[in-house]
Amino acid sequence: METSYHVVHEDGLASHLNAVAGRVLSQFPPDQARVRVILIDTPEANSFSVGPERIYITRRMVALLRNDDELAGLLGHELGHILMHQNAIIVSQLFHEILGVNAVSDRRDISEKLRRMLDSIDRDPKLLRKAAQIIEGQEGIRQDEADRVALYASAAAGFSPQAYGELFDRSAGTNGSSGSVLTDFFGETTSNLRRLREIKKDLRRLPRPCREIVPAAPVEFLTWQAAVISYPDLARR
Repeated sequence: METSYHVVHEDGLASHLNAVAGRVLSQFPPDQARVRVILIDTPEANSFSVGPERIYITRRMVALLRNDDELAGLLGHELGHILMHQNAIIVSQLFHEILGVNAVSDRRDISEKLRRMLDSIDRDPKLLRKAAQIIEGQEGIRQDEADRVALYASAAAGFSPQAYGELFDRSAGTNGSSGSVLTDFFGETTSNLRRLREIKKDLRRLPRPCREIVPAAPVEFLTWQAAVISYPDLARR
């Protein structure tokens, strides 16, 4: 992954990311592997997780955030993908459906099967469509589960869970709308509208003291955010 993206190796910028991630991660079982958060530069506002120990967040996503509470929710969402082994579950299903494989052994075996699966998908458009259907079929469940982790873990760590809902609403362009009975009936409830609806439901399930956590003053966050945006190596690219 890190040969495909421009990775920022700057301790000052990384320390703030990992400090917030550490607070959220502290709410999980202590045997969870240490997760590193890595800043990269791409044209999109995005964050994603790879394997059990890596979260990547783009500079444009940092620019979209408003405070550490939103950052905590975003990182909690990616931790949800990791801690529930969602990528491994999907790859296991792809191995089964594409290769007919039901068991693996060591890392080398997994790498070899992954390479063989990707080669098969590249050669056969039917397998590509099948793989896309498997991934898309899991997408709604994956995102709902990770959203729930984001809300609960960030609140447990002392961050405002409401901030994550606001971040999703702003980034998804849903404008506070989560659809209605009418949009459901006419098939016009988009995946983002439905997802915001689930986020709102999960927020209401939280105890009132958690729901009412107020985001901290973003002075330190804004200083860090400005440093990320103006980082010379990124700005030059």
